[in-house]
Amino acid sequence: LGLTSVLCSPQNYPLYIRSVPTENELKFHYTVHTSLDVVDEKISAMGKALVDQRELYLGLLYPTEDYKVY
Repeated sequence: LGLTSVLCSPQNYPLYIRSVPTENELKFHYTVHTSLDVVDEKISAMGKALVDQRELYLGLLYPTEDYKVY
């Protein structure tokens, strides 16, 4: 089991990433960056008109063989 905490900027790039346990830290960093790309894609697909009314839960962002990122 792994846990990664991420603090993102308003421009959607990570300011702080902390992984526990640390032995797979590089793998978790890659997963975080890939998931943020999916967030960008989902928000862009919603369009500018729906910015104030968009759903806050984005669902499954990035599944891997070992993990699922929501």
